[in-house]
Amino acid sequence: MKNRVLRAFSGLLASLLLLCGGAVCANAAEAVHSENTVLVNGEEVQFDSYLIDGRTYVQLRELGDAVGFDVDWDDATKTVIINTRPNEELAELEKKLTNALRDVEDAKGMQWMLVLLLACAVGYIIFLHIRVLSPLQKLAELTGQMEELDTEELCRRAETVKGAPGKAARAIAAYIGSEEGGAVVKRGTGISEETYKMRVVDEICSSLLPQELKENTASMTFCLIGGVQKGTRRDCAFYDYFYLDENTLCLVVGQVPGGGITEALFAVVAQTAIRSRLRMGRSLIETMSDVNAQLYDFGGRNSVCALVGVLNTVSGQLTFVNAGGSMPFLMRSEERYEWLRTPVYAPLGANESVSYRSEVLRLNQGDRLFLYTADLGEMENRKGEKFSEQEFQSALNRSRNKTHSLDELLRYVQDEAAAFCESGDDVLSSAVLALEYKKGSKDYVFTMIRGTPEYATDVTEFMRKTLEDGGIKAKDQARLILLADELFTLCCRVCKAGTDIKVECGILPEENTFHLRMFAPMGGKSPLEGEGSASDRNAVEYIRSHTERVAFQSGIDRDMVEIISELS
Repeated sequence: MKNRVLRAFSGLLASLLLLCGGAVCANAAEAVHSENTVLVNGEEVQFDSYLIDGRTYVQLRELGDAVGFDVDWDDATKTVIINTRPNEELAELEKKLTNALRDVEDAKGMQWMLVLLLACAVGYIIFLHIRVLSPLQKLAELTGQMEELDTEELCRRAETVKGAPGKAARAIAAYIGSEEGGAVVKRGTGISEETYKMRVVDEICSSLLPQELKENTASMTFCLIGGVQKGTRRDCAFYDYFYLDENTLCLVVGQVPGGGITEALFAVVAQTAIRSRLRMGRSLIETMSDVNAQLYDFGGRNSVCALVGVLNTVSGQLTFVNAGGSMPFLMRSEERYEWLRTPVYAPLGANESVSYRSEVLRLNQGDRLFLYTADLGEMENRKGEKFSEQEFQSALNRSRNKTHSLDELLRYVQDEAAAFCESGDDVLSSAVLALEYKKGSKDYVFTMIRGTPEYATDVTEFMRKTLEDGGIKAKDQARLILLADELFTLCCRVCKAGTDIKVECGILPEENTFHLRMFAPMGGKSPLEGEGSASDRNAVEYIRSHTERVAFQSGIDRDMVEIISELS
């Protein structure tokens, strides 16, 4: 520390006659050069020392150099200034002590992290027990005691069941409490036991259906409607939708083969598990894997064919997993309904270990998505022809031409399916869910251009105007115009002669991306695939290396190729 002399030499310094810069003050006594030995920390040090009146004197600067302090002289105040130097050993020791204390703090932090993880795990187990396992157990017990309990006790116990199982329990209790249900339980009517069980199943399945969404700022970006059609051959079909947060909506369409009480309760388990996992913050893939493992552990032969999706209502991005469900239909704005052909994985609960993968779909303004359970497309006419193979897509596109609203669309398709069967005995139970996305980039525009290379200049002019209106930087403009020109040339090579190509592009500011689509009859073949000339291969390489995503979708009348590129 400054202005402090080492305590070990305080006695010596008090008796020294300070010699600064060789100056001597000793009352004119004779100074004789000293031959005495000086040891510092056990090592001999040579000092220019002197004997004066029998005392040994050394220069203060030399002593400071030997033991580690600095000496200065302030001539204005005639003051000797002594400053101690940092002790390297002490500094090293202090450093080690600091690091040790930091390690202790890090260890404490790790301990708290482990405690937090353990608390989360315990909380997760408690949550599953309270919200899932316990309600399901109570529901199972309740269904087994329907004939033993009076109506009042049945209703009281149903009120204690929480979550989705609670809805099913209250639906059963309400039915038993009705005149018809109570009479059947007491065997007081001519209704058969099979009919009674079917009506209980109906009540359970009805309890699976969601309540109408509450008013929400994000709800203006889409329109959503679902429906269930009961048939003579019953499966437990259901749909569901619910918010995960203000801008995230979950969609579910599912079906449990078989129409008994066991299958209906299995559907309750599946719906409850999907809801609970997603609301706990699990990703879609993690949720599907968790639910699959849970349902498989239930044992038995039951499984759930389900399509589960998560929609960002602001951006229009739909992430979904198809676990044994039907391929949905997608209608782009002013286009036809086309099959959305994506991978289909094993149903939930069918196999012990399934590696699910999610698909991503970008919805634009005016796009419609039609989800449904398998039985809707499996219905057959008298010739053994399936509705999905012959009339399903045609019915959807006829409804488009009639500009049906979503609820009219559902009724129209279900009526068409029933009429296709030609007999009410062949109508199957099914669930449908239709979504129309209303929000999109107002900068999405399109033009129709003759599909020959000579009209490439029209593409360039269309792109330049669109990009300039969108405020895109000149550097990005040049790159995107070249991408459009290369893609248009490739499309001209594969599309039918004399046809027009619909060129559509849009800017998504919230994602800082540019989307370009081209629609034309391409024979179901992507213009970026297959063998071609050297110039074609160069164009394909350029497009793939300058875009973030390339997609192709085949259709009946027209195919679509899309590229997405980031903006700088």
